[in-house]
Amino acid sequence: MLLDQYGAPIRPAELKREIAAPTKAGVRGIASNYALTNLDPAALSRMLKNAEADDARAYLELAEIMEEKYLHYAAQLATRKRAVTGIAAEIIPASDDKRDREIAEFVGESVALIQSASFDMMDAIGKGYSVTEIIWDLSGKQWRPARLEYRDPRWFQFDATDGRTLRMRSDTAQDGEALIPGKFIIHHAAAKSGLSIRGGMARAACWAWMFQNFALRDWVSFIEMFGKPLRLGRYESGAATPADLSVLFEAVQSLGMDAAAMLPRSMEIEFPEVAQARGENGLWLALMEYLDRQVSKLVLGQTLTADTGEGGGGSYALGNVHNDVRLDILFDDAQSLAATINQSLIRPLVYLNYGEVAAYPVYRLRVEEPEDQRALVEIVEKGVAMGQPVSTAWFSKKFGIPLPEKGEAVLGNRAAIPDGAPQRVSHATHAHAPDAAEIATATLAREAQPHIDQWLAQITLMLDEADSLEHFRAMLGAAWPKLSSEGLAEAVTTALAAMDLAGRYDVARGA
Repeated sequence: MLLDQYGAPIRPAELKREIAAPTKAGVRGIASNYALTNLDPAALSRMLKNAEADDARAYLELAEIMEEKYLHYAAQLATRKRAVTGIAAEIIPASDDKRDREIAEFVGESVALIQSASFDMMDAIGKGYSVTEIIWDLSGKQWRPARLEYRDPRWFQFDATDGRTLRMRSDTAQDGEALIPGKFIIHHAAAKSGLSIRGGMARAACWAWMFQNFALRDWVSFIEMFGKPLRLGRYESGAATPADLSVLFEAVQSLGMDAAAMLPRSMEIEFPEVAQARGENGLWLALMEYLDRQVSKLVLGQTLTADTGEGGGGSYALGNVHNDVRLDILFDDAQSLAATINQSLIRPLVYLNYGEVAAYPVYRLRVEEPEDQRALVEIVEKGVAMGQPVSTAWFSKKFGIPLPEKGEAVLGNRAAIPDGAPQRVSHATHAHAPDAAEIATATLAREAQPHIDQWLAQITLMLDEADSLEHFRAMLGAAWPKLSSEGLAEAVTTALAAMDLAGRYDVARGA
């Protein structure tokens, strides 16, 4: 008998009805029940403690609101989710046996449905877990998943004893109801070891969101006050009565909104020029940008491809390095989601239609690391120069360059040579054959370019971070002794040695 992820047996008779649909009243209502305005550190701390103790509904609502109101976090989280959902899926048969291939082909018919629901399953990234109900179709001869319905995580709770087993909230049972095996896809995507409710990105990002709200509120208040001119009412000491002062005060107040007032001739109001408070807004802006960078590191594992950079600009070379870190996170996300789908959907699907089998087909999300095509071209070029045969068909497919049609004009200075024909080079296409010096110069340029690109990447980053020419000059002076020149020196030494040997060969051949 097939068991679910909690070790409970799957019973087909229990899978025929929809279980966790929303209700107008009760614990599975769709309305928000918690006021999350004016959140302060004490209230947030209590909310997080309650989430891991017995009631996570307020925390889960906060996680949902953050995806609506904290724009930076929402964008980064969506990027993390779509990085996985955009990967093409495949079904790998358990073996080359005819029956295993037949099972894999049947399972493959549900891949499109699974991929369409993957974004909702990846909701676990933010909240720590996600729940998807499988609505089975029994209209035909075979069991098939008709729909994969996302279920609100507030409608579920963790077992009070182990804190790991998920149960469905109930109006009649305080401890909730056990989930029917084979009916739900429960995906855990913990950012750290421990309880799932403490593993979501929202738990760490909520502090940044709260502090950013404080900074934004203070900044808006400052802008509101700074945008209004100072109204200064003057009166003669000893001559103004309380009634006169009341009139003057009301006039000064009304000028803040109406910009109009009526005064006796004995009174006057001045609008002295206010000196601009330089740098005041930078305090709040710096805090908000700092918090956003920390959220980028939390969700994506890096900041360079998520933002324009701390100095106002990014570096393409460094962006590639940071993307490698993000690729590592993507690989882990893809493996985790595929494992959940294999356990909670693929295995029950096969079991319900084919019974128990020795091995099950595998749902896989293949993450392929992008190749450095420039480096690959250099390897091919060197291999060809050394006599290594390279298939033109492979080269064409690898780099996406279509092979020319018969008789079609081609780029380059070598005529196409049919198979078996004598290899002759047309003098018309070779006005000048490169000598040893030209070949060595081209090789030196090619070998030295990566080292020069490294220098340029570091210098570009300094330019991005510098706020003045003097600042850049100081940064460049400090970094100059640290710029590595060993690779460039080695390339130059090798080229000079090669040119020396070529010259000696030419002299000896001429003699």
